[in-house]
Amino acid sequence: MNMLKWMTGFTLMAAVVLGQHDHGEGACDCPSCREKAAKTFTLPGLEGLNTPEDACVEDHDHAEHVEQTLLSADADHAGHDHAEHVEQTLLSADADHAGHDHAAEAAGQDDHSACGGHDDPSACGGHDEHAEEGGLAIAAQTAEKIGLQIRRAQGGVLEQSAVFPAEILLNRDRAAAVSPRYAGEIRQVFAEIGDPVRKGDVLASLENRETLSVYTVKAPLDGVVVAKDASVGEFAAEERILFEVADLSSVWADISIFPTHQHLVRKGMAVKFIAHDGHAAEGTVHYVSPLVSHETRTFTARCVLEGAAEDFTPGAFVRARIVTTSEPVRVRVERDAVQRLDGEPVVFLADEHGFETRVVQTGRSNDRFVEIISGLNPGERYVSAGAFALKAEMLTSGMDPHAGHGH
Repeated sequence: MNMLKWMTGFTLMAAVVLGQHDHGEGACDCPSCREKAAKTFTLPGLEGLNTPEDACVEDHDHAEHVEQTLLSADADHAGHDHAEHVEQTLLSADADHAGHDHAAEAAGQDDHSACGGHDDPSACGGHDEHAEEGGLAIAAQTAEKIGLQIRRAQGGVLEQSAVFPAEILLNRDRAAAVSPRYAGEIRQVFAEIGDPVRKGDVLASLENRETLSVYTVKAPLDGVVVAKDASVGEFAAEERILFEVADLSSVWADISIFPTHQHLVRKGMAVKFIAHDGHAAEGTVHYVSPLVSHETRTFTARCVLEGAAEDFTPGAFVRARIVTTSEPVRVRVERDAVQRLDGEPVVFLADEHGFETRVVQTGRSNDRFVEIISGLNPGERYVSAGAFALKAEMLTSGMDPHAGHGH
């Protein structure tokens, strides 16, 4: 029974194999098969004549596969239906062969379609996440530490100023000299240079030489004793100045104006005075002398400083800054907002991506602001303070400082 079953399976498998070259009634009627049948000789000894090379290889591989299958089926026949096994093996081989080629082709099509049909591999399959460089992100703690401040660009007035030398003098309108009413001998002295006094305080006592009566001299105003020429036992004539008292809360500041700026400085103009240690005081031009000094060849513009600090005591030399012109500009930024990268002036813009540089063209400037001619528009947000520290942070982070900047 088993032998009969095995013979039946072998007969079926042989029929399947021989049927590969059967072009009779049951053969495939597709154009490729008909063309192949027309070009292939089947007479003994002429089987390979005029057969395309790829067809020969195909048939050779297929026959080798069938032979291996038959050997396998013969070796493993116990308890199996070999006819069914051979048929499934052939179908599986054909399916694998056809499916492999079509799967590879389909995969190639899928890969190409995923790229959107681009020929350039760099344009598909996962775009470079750094193709669009974002700005430098700064943590809130770091921004606070470096003093980062952001403002919107806007226009304003740009003032041009000039700096002149100036000297602080006693305000003679707030100073007074003290002399004896009668000639006499100085009996007592109650004040020294630098002592603060109030109006009516006794400064010294004298004895009238003619009447031998004793009288006193008093402070004529609130202020400080700035000069003294009185000693006990000395004779003092009526024209002798014993003391000088001055109110140092008000002083004069005489400014030396160069002739080239004479027409720019006028009465009532504001003046900023800067002491040697950086302290500042403000005043206004009280008058401008029409005469030129023979010693300095300059004009004198006098200011009255009220409530000036100790840095502006009489005898001190300071600098006077006077605004000479004032013109409106389209955009102005703080001086520290403009930094230089590779020799180009830049400002740092702030947006939702972080901070990035923008090359700008600068114009006029003063001690506070710089005019921006191009590169920054009104309303754009920029770093007004902490730009230098931000540049250092950008350079140390390894980020290209020119990434994303505009010209």
